[in-house]
Amino acid sequence: MGPELAALPPDIARQSISDTQVILPFDAALAAIEHLTRSGRKLESWEGWVRLRDGNRAKSLSHGGSFALSRDPARAAETAKAGIRGAREHWLRNPEYPDADLYFGLTFGAA
Repeated sequence: MGPELAALPPDIARQSISDTQVILPFDAALAAIEHLTRSGRKLESWEGWVRLRDGNRAKSLSHGGSFALSRDPARAAETAKAGIRGAREHWLRNPEYPDADLYFGLTFGAA
């Protein structure tokens, strides 16, 4: 298990579709951002991932994620959460793949 996953509460970490990276569904991604930011980590980036019906996963072509987040951990978290909410709203209106789910890959660094 990667260090970022290990730093999450088990109920959040087990929702990741990767054993080494934080790649979570919407609600768990927002909870992970809150938890790790409070724990002194800064969100460096997020990106959309797609979990297909057969269980395979791929990076989303439509939801590339963040370009540059603030150096301030609180601002980085708020900006990312807004982007993630926007990506989810777009997905719900027009999913990239039918019968697939949108997940969010999160990369953290030290604050």
